[in-house]
Amino acid sequence: MSYNAEHYVHPSDKAALKTLRAIPGFHQFVKAFMKIWSERQFRITNMSSSIRINEKQLPEYYDMLPPICEKLGIDIPELYLSLDVNPNAYTSGDTKPFIVMTSGLFETIPMDLVPTILAHECGHIACHHVLYHTIGSILLDRTSVALASFVPYGGIASMPLEIAFFYWMRCSELSADRAAVLYDGQANKMSEVCLRLAGYDKDISNIASQEEFMKQAEEYREMIRGSAWDKTLEFLTLKNRTHPLMAVRALECEAWAKTEQFEKIINGTYDQEETETIAELTELHDDIEETKGKKNKAKFEMPKIKKKQKADQAPEEDVKPYSIPDEIRKYKELLDDGIITEEEFAEKKKQLLSL
Repeated sequence: MSYNAEHYVHPSDKAALKTLRAIPGFHQFVKAFMKIWSERQFRITNMSSSIRINEKQLPEYYDMLPPICEKLGIDIPELYLSLDVNPNAYTSGDTKPFIVMTSGLFETIPMDLVPTILAHECGHIACHHVLYHTIGSILLDRTSVALASFVPYGGIASMPLEIAFFYWMRCSELSADRAAVLYDGQANKMSEVCLRLAGYDKDISNIASQEEFMKQAEEYREMIRGSAWDKTLEFLTLKNRTHPLMAVRALECEAWAKTEQFEKIINGTYDQEETETIAELTELHDDIEETKGKKNKAKFEMPKIKKKQKADQAPEEDVKPYSIPDEIRKYKELLDDGIITEEEFAEKKKQLLSL
């Protein structure tokens, strides 16, 4: 049995994504990115400068992947080891997502926690985070200046867009954490990963207290709650850190593992009454598709602002149903426009049709 990402994706992840997509200039930014970015750039970097882990190269790590991917219902991604003293693991790409672990990770994390980290990264793939994560990382690292000439309204690296990407990326980590907790069947390992990446590495002989780490997270939440200035400081301080908020994430994992939702997903009895589709995470160009028959006269639509709902009136949901044919058509248009290659289109089509 594999877990359905629609069942465990974090509510904050969904809400932050909707906010991100509503930021003026977001869709223009994505289109500009897709015009000049190629997944092959990453493949060139990885193949030339990192170690590809497979059945014959460091197989003890590769062998951890198949059971994780089976549980999360995804194809096995490529896995690389990169020389970097900073402990980290990340997932990038789009059509062919890949995972990179740094050498510093193994100096910090004991062997029995490596599958938990890989399950977290595979969770990003299962939740369809990877492309937006790749775009957001480039934007927040300010290496996306080359895109500016493609985007109207005077530039792309606006503060609202940066903040929205930062916030969604942090919220998406909560969904990936849940994937790891589901794989392990408990929260202890994921919360220990957070503790170790926060500073408790293998060379420290004393035993760290998980309970105190949870109290630390609760105090942080209380400090930051309701303070716009503190939230601004949080953004400015943490936006270039790949995996911040470790204490808060550990607390989230521990709390979620005690819920009825977690138990039902683990037992295979979870039946979400109104499952919200995660198709939004894979639709790249909802508002930038060219009108049929007028491909050379496409124009950008600014997001429409909805009227405020009355206090006693439930907000209307505007969720498009997920359609595989529609997804294939979108990627075919990207192919026709020269944004992706024939090989990338064929691979994406194969994934969508589960061939």
